[in-house]
Amino acid sequence: MSLSFSHQFNVQAVAAEGGPARFGTNVLAGLVDGIDTFRNELEQQRRSRSLGAGMLGAFLWVDDTELLRRIAGFPSACVVVSKQSRGPRSLERLRKVANAVKGAAGFPARALPNLEGLSLHEDGAAPVLGPGSASPDIQLPALRSLGYRKAGDHLVPILHTKMLLLGELWRHDEDGLGGVADVIGFRPSRLWLGSANGTESSRRSLEFGLWTRDPGLMKAAQKFLVEVVAQSEELDPDSNILTPDLVEPDYDDEEMWEALTTLSDGSTDDGHKDDV
Repeated sequence: MSLSFSHQFNVQAVAAEGGPARFGTNVLAGLVDGIDTFRNELEQQRRSRSLGAGMLGAFLWVDDTELLRRIAGFPSACVVVSKQSRGPRSLERLRKVANAVKGAAGFPARALPNLEGLSLHEDGAAPVLGPGSASPDIQLPALRSLGYRKAGDHLVPILHTKMLLLGELWRHDEDGLGGVADVIGFRPSRLWLGSANGTESSRRSLEFGLWTRDPGLMKAAQKFLVEVVAQSEELDPDSNILTPDLVEPDYDDEEMWEALTTLSDGSTDDGHKDDV
């Protein structure tokens, strides 16, 4: 016998600032509908400095087909899930989810505060950059993981949030001091908060979820999600503990000094030529 809750539990409402809310079963449909609505509205505006819609999220787990399809097809998206165990069933789940977002665009790390300039570690160590090294420009995968891997019956802290932040990526040709630069950023627009995990099974359970445009909540959510992304790893890392793979690079001080000295000497020579 298939067990289910009746539709009598299902209630929909609209919050004071205009965000829809759902209670009952199939709450995840409200999340998917909200993603589609936001993307359609943004694409109709066609702003000149816009780089399109962006998505940041954090869930215990994501395997819902419709939600994975939205993540994979979003112009820029990075959703972090709690680090999974490595039993046979878990590995199969990871494989299916990874295949579902294969080819996804991911999310540019430099669009987020405090992530610009970070590099991926190399065999657990920070990369060493010299004067000829390119500036880090990491495209984060659409799905990443965070936290500790459960081993046996020992409970570990987990990422247990169910939240999604949608916004717009933008581009500017000046930095904060007015200098010429290629600057990109992320402007949040609406936030999903709820109890429903990003899973197909959550559609059968009694849950709640709502969209909000509250500026204070979106600002706090972005700060939290940026830290989640900064501390995250690839979807199925080898490490069983919290081991972020985004790190501050080291710099070769000797090579940097030599390059600076050479540049300074060249400037001095040019100045003497002007005096002749």
